[in-house]
Amino acid sequence: MKKKKVDLQISLFPFLSILACVIGILTLMITAIVIAQIDPEAVNEKIEIALEDDEEFQKKINSKKEELKKLRQEIEEIKANPEKKVDPKKKDILKQEIVSLTLETQNRMAKTKETKALQGDVVKVKEDLAKLMSNLEDAEEEWELMKNPQKFATMVVKQGGSGSGGDLEPTFIECRAEGIRVHEVSGKHFDIPTAQIQSNSKLKGVIQKLVKEAPYRTWRSEQGTEIDARFVKRQGSNIVLKDKKGKEIKLKAIQLAAASRSIIHKYEEARKAKLPDPESRYVIFLLRSKGFSSWYKTSLVCQSAGCKFGQLPLDGEGEIDLSLFKGS
Repeated sequence: MKKKKVDLQISLFPFLSILACVIGILTLMITAIVIAQIDPEAVNEKIEIALEDDEEFQKKINSKKEELKKLRQEIEEIKANPEKKVDPKKKDILKQEIVSLTLETQNRMAKTKETKALQGDVVKVKEDLAKLMSNLEDAEEEWELMKNPQKFATMVVKQGGSGSGGDLEPTFIECRAEGIRVHEVSGKHFDIPTAQIQSNSKLKGVIQKLVKEAPYRTWRSEQGTEIDARFVKRQGSNIVLKDKKGKEIKLKAIQLAAASRSIIHKYEEARKAKLPDPESRYVIFLLRSKGFSSWYKTSLVCQSAGCKFGQLPLDGEGEIDLSLFKGS
């Protein structure tokens, strides 16, 4: 038997998925528009009318109470003087009024229940509308992501040239529309709204510490031991470091890891050229597309404290990967 040729098939899944998303978004938008057209003023007007009617009803009840009070007084008088006759016409009128008042009371109670139910419906509609608007925002974000997924991709921040963190130990400050996010060396972060940047004590503390520790860096040995110190000088095959307490540390350059040995050459080259020693601890601003205002205010704080800083524009709104600057 001859094998049947497999017909070429074209998968329509990507097109259908996009079409389904578009239909879903349009459905949410139509629903939101229809619900938004509910006139809350008309509902409130009905409630106000019901409340006004309720006040008039209370006045009628008070009036009838007075009449009932008089009737009770008459009954008491009859009991005290049974020989006195009661006017039949007056008695019938009072009976009719009592029946009418009872019916009106029942109708008023029914209307009160309807009013409360209507108020509950208004609250429910508002809650449903809020949920729909939230779902619509989520759908719009998903639609934006589908149109341009690269915009929300994770962005790896790395030092130019070497492809890794190299000799830098910067503190990254992410500048966004709503404020800044300070990425600490420990891996944690904290956020500051734009309006509070220039008065925030925690931010000033971080920047002042960077200024104080600018000459220091983390030196690593071949075995992985770390020393936090600043470079003093080279003595033959030895180097001299000084820690934050002022204690001098002498060790052979060959004991250091390759990355740390390469840093020594940068110090020597800078001193030969009579340039400032290279620093590793300063601020690098990561600029989002709408973060200019927060960047400007934070840069003023850096300038006032004498802290060096640089900036790196970010092309997108995705997460940031700073792993290349950890433990390099």
